[in-house]
Amino acid sequence: MVKYIISTDNVPDYFKSFMERENIYHIPLKRIVGEKELAEFYNSDEEFDKLYADMKKGELSTTSQINPEEFVEHFKKIIAKEKEGDIIQVSMSGGMSGTHTSAVIAANQLNPTLVGRQIYAFDSLSVSGGMQILLDKLMELNGKKSAAEALEVIEKMRENLQVFFMVDDLFHLKRGGRVSGVKAVIGTILGIKPILVINKQGKLAVIGKIKGARNAANYFTAKPGEYGITPDFDYAGQTIVIERTNKSEHYEVFRQDIKAKYPKANIKEVILGPIIGSHVGCGAVGVLFVGKPRLDVS
Repeated sequence: MVKYIISTDNVPDYFKSFMERENIYHIPLKRIVGEKELAEFYNSDEEFDKLYADMKKGELSTTSQINPEEFVEHFKKIIAKEKEGDIIQVSMSGGMSGTHTSAVIAANQLNPTLVGRQIYAFDSLSVSGGMQILLDKLMELNGKKSAAEALEVIEKMRENLQVFFMVDDLFHLKRGGRVSGVKAVIGTILGIKPILVINKQGKLAVIGKIKGARNAANYFTAKPGEYGITPDFDYAGQTIVIERTNKSEHYEVFRQDIKAKYPKANIKEVILGPIIGSHVGCGAVGVLFVGKPRLDVS
């Protein structure tokens, strides 16, 4: 079976060396700091940690989505290099960015010109570690299933991809237009931290609030059990992603707890990179896994 070609943006937060080694094509959303436009793919934990060290010093940044013309050129380069095989482009959630729509426009423009192959634009309805879960499955299936068959598999996974995370406050999200000003006030009250999910539509939703590192660790450690595929699901051989922005007390406590509670799981640690990090700020932690159907909340 002819292998398909995997492409993504920089939101999964894979190391650049990993994508090059696994032949994952990649195209960046841009981060804008002052007058600088940065197309970033990090290659070490230190680069991720520097992002948050600079943020703590007051550096603010915005982000810019990928436009259709950039995708057309990106896909043309892949087609010129790879003489066979369909292309699967996995983009960050269309509920948070127009990047997926740009990929669809580019694919629709180029597909009529292709013979015996196709570009598929897939909306992950997720970011960072959630995208990694889907992309890891695509890599696993490559050469075993066709592109269309593999997409059916990750579509089902996407429907059950749970994403819970906590931020220090919501003002970075408010600044980027991801949440309202009213909701942003929650994060300033008595050190209470907002709890968010990525909902069924791939958008952010505030579902509660919590206070203290121990309470936060207990909350996130319990989620895979509460929303598991079956009651008391032990995640043997399954992936649970834990992720953070900067190093924090919340994360370290949670990290130890979740490894102890799910010893049979593949615990994967991910640091949120420049695109999502710009919108959630320091102090964010999260847990991601495939379990029950994704929450339909707003």
